[in-house]
Amino acid sequence: MNLLPQVSKKNRLAFLLVVGLLVLLMAGALLWQTQHQSESFDALIQKMAFDTLKDDPEKQLYFGLENVEGIRWEPTKLTDLSDVDYEQLNDRRNGYLKKLNDYDAAKLSPEDKLTYDILKWNLSAEQQVYKYSDLDTNDYLSLSTFPAFFANNYPIRNQTDAKNYIVALNGFSDKVAHVIDRIQDRREKGIVPASEFLKEMLTSYSNLRNTKPEETILYSLYTEKLTELKLDSSEEEKLKKALAQTLTDHVLASYGKLADVIKNDLMQQAPVSQGIWSQPGGSEYYSARLKLTTGTDLSPQEMHEIAKRKAEEIVKELRSGASGQAQTTSATRFLTGDELLQAINSSLSDATPYLSDWFEQELIQDHPVDVRPYSALMATAGGMYLPLSIDGDRSGRFVIPLEYPTPEELVKMLALHEGIPGHHFQFSIQYDQPTIPLIRKITMTHGYVEGWAVYMESLSAEKGLLDQNTVLIRLADLCIGTVLDTGIHGLKWTREQANEYLVSIIGTGSDAFIDSVIAYPGQKGNYAIGSEQFQSLREKAVSELGDRFDIKAFHSVLLQNGNMPFPILEQQVNQYIKSAK
Repeated sequence: MNLLPQVSKKNRLAFLLVVGLLVLLMAGALLWQTQHQSESFDALIQKMAFDTLKDDPEKQLYFGLENVEGIRWEPTKLTDLSDVDYEQLNDRRNGYLKKLNDYDAAKLSPEDKLTYDILKWNLSAEQQVYKYSDLDTNDYLSLSTFPAFFANNYPIRNQTDAKNYIVALNGFSDKVAHVIDRIQDRREKGIVPASEFLKEMLTSYSNLRNTKPEETILYSLYTEKLTELKLDSSEEEKLKKALAQTLTDHVLASYGKLADVIKNDLMQQAPVSQGIWSQPGGSEYYSARLKLTTGTDLSPQEMHEIAKRKAEEIVKELRSGASGQAQTTSATRFLTGDELLQAINSSLSDATPYLSDWFEQELIQDHPVDVRPYSALMATAGGMYLPLSIDGDRSGRFVIPLEYPTPEELVKMLALHEGIPGHHFQFSIQYDQPTIPLIRKITMTHGYVEGWAVYMESLSAEKGLLDQNTVLIRLADLCIGTVLDTGIHGLKWTREQANEYLVSIIGTGSDAFIDSVIAYPGQKGNYAIGSEQFQSLREKAVSELGDRFDIKAFHSVLLQNGNMPFPILEQQVNQYIKSAK
């Protein structure tokens, strides 16, 4: 009976050493597993970013990432994605989604878990849209905005860059040829965009075809950058002449070919006064696309009801004069030229002092927005924001045509929407955050981005920076447009039903308004539903926190992690509410 204690005593030290070793081994295994997974996740999201960018030189320029390690920018190439390229992109997307689904997300750090959730949500939504990619019209739209983006983003730092710019544009005809092939393939399948959309594209492309090369933004911005190089005058003239010839032969002529295809081949088959549902797979595509672009899990029917209710509230407020401001339409001033530019810059200056009322100091970035005019041939797009580069070397730019009279209050609203505290402010914060990985900086949820800018319009009106009625009329337009959009494309409304709704809400029909809704399925919802999501999150936080609600802290929650789908943003807001109670 005394033997066991004696044996235990003799081996106690060895026993303790063995136990200690086992504990260390187990702890080490757990630590290795955690580190290994974390490293694998970092490698995965880095590879996702590189794969997204590596074969897309225009996207590299858009984000200012032509010099990122591991990505080779081809300065003489344009993005020219064939059907095979699109399929490879989708295969990679499916592969990444599978890897994310296989991951044990519970073991990720909070920062990595947020990235995981955002990427998984977006990849899943993109996967659904790709099933109906023949219905996508992004090819047409990207070509119509190509001149402004390419001219702005391409760096002309030396003579070699100046030559490569021209060589790259020589490839525009091949780029367009691929698009035409894709358009014709879809036509043979019986898939042709709506007549209302094609008419807008035909106007845009015809305008470009008939423009002198020297009047294009591709020429004017190039010569502006060229002047800064201070080259020999004869060399400078030689480059300008070469560019003008390239624009004539490859760019403007290609827009002419696109116009001819639309006029001669597509218009005869194009559906008229019908929503996207009339196309094969159209209803499924519409629902999937709405989910992806608005960044919500709402169905078209749910969005329809939200927008309808909001539109009725706003129209009632406007009619009752509850906004507290008199109607200003009779005294509206219309601005053009230098006066318009000056009004934009003044509005941005007026808004800057109010940033400290809305945002914590560390979020207020020192990235001024550059306001520039651009040629009338792109006027169909109105004002556009061209984002700053991720590395900050290229300023954000708000470009707007000056030829067309624009109401003064609308000019002010555009300035704040596109600049500060709208798009430029939001992108500046997102790009400056070191904790946001590259893959999230190059991923965009349109409903968040546009919704934020519209939400800030409302806050600006509260401060008196914008006319309250102008903001309400704008929001009513977006909500009514979303009712029509979801009605026509989701609920299969006819043109007559759409006009009946307009008469019931504003007292008159509008075929032009309906045409724009038919032409761009889902566009209005990005603005209306996005802004409504931000307002709802704010109302929720105010309701639950009462006096403890801090608008600066709340806006930090909304902005500090960049744009993301709203279901995930709501989780972030819920955490803020819990911690602030």
